[in-house]
Amino acid sequence: MDLNSAANVAEILGAIIVVGGFAFAIIQLAHFRAQRRDKAALELARSVQNPEFAHALRLILSVPTGLTADELRAKGSQFEDAAMLVSLTLESVGIMIHRRIVSIDMVWELMGGVILETWDRIELWVRDIRRAHEREKFDEWIEWLVHQLNENFDGQGLKPAHERYADWKP
Repeated sequence: MDLNSAANVAEILGAIIVVGGFAFAIIQLAHFRAQRRDKAALELARSVQNPEFAHALRLILSVPTGLTADELRAKGSQFEDAAMLVSLTLESVGIMIHRRIVSIDMVWELMGGVILETWDRIELWVRDIRRAHEREKFDEWIEWLVHQLNENFDGQGLKPAHERYADWKP
C-alpha cells in the first residue's frame, strides 16, 4: 500500500469515527433526556405525596365548588392557606408540562382528576385574587394546565385505571 492509499483509508476511517461519535452522542442525549423525564416524574409524585400537601388537598376538596375568596376565607384561614399550597404546587406542574420536563400524559394519569377537581373549587378564589391585586399572572399555569387537560383528554381516559387496564399483563 502506498502513501496515497493509506491516506485515503485514514480519511475514510476518520469520517467513520466522526459519524460514529455523533451517533453515540445522539444516543447518549436521548438516554439523558429519558433519565431526566423519569427523575422529574418521581419528583412530581413525591411533591404531591407529602403530608402537608395531602392535608391541604383534603381541605380544598372538602369545600363546595365555586367559592369566592371571601367565602373561602370565611371557612377559616387554614382553607386559604390550603388553597395557596395546592395552587403553588399545581403551578409548578403546569410549568413543568409546558417546558416538557414531564409529559402531560404522565400528569393526567397521576393527578388529572385531582387537578380538575381542585380548579373547580379554587377558580373563583383565583379570579378574585387576580382582580384584587391586579395580577393576571396569579395561578396562570394552573388555568393553562386545566385548559390543556380538558382540551386533550376530554372524554378520554375517564374510566378508572382498574377498568382501562384490566387486561394488562406485566
